[in-house]
Amino acid sequence: MIIKNVTFYIKPEHIEEFIEATIENRDNSRKEKGVECFDFLQCKDEPNKFLLYEGYKSEEAMEEHLKTEHFKKWINIVEEWFLKPRDRVTYIPVSTMK
Repeated sequence: MIIKNVTFYIKPEHIEEFIEATIENRDNSRKEKGVECFDFLQCKDEPNKFLLYEGYKSEEAMEEHLKTEHFKKWINIVEEWFLKPRDRVTYIPVSTMK
């Protein structure tokens, strides 16, 4: 599995809109064949800081996600609400459980 963590800082006046749009994107993303998990979290101590925790079956599935209509719609809406560029980190398995 490939894990991608994406951190966002959102302009305070757009927090509610960001939450609404991202929940819609999350719900649609969870329907993709290659998605193992897709969680959306808000920082308790910094309410304008959010995290997407995304798990994909493969790197190909991760790339396919970026081509979906729901992702394109979401990013086109929310990108203008970012305080700064999002921080993306991708993790790969070191070993697997047996």
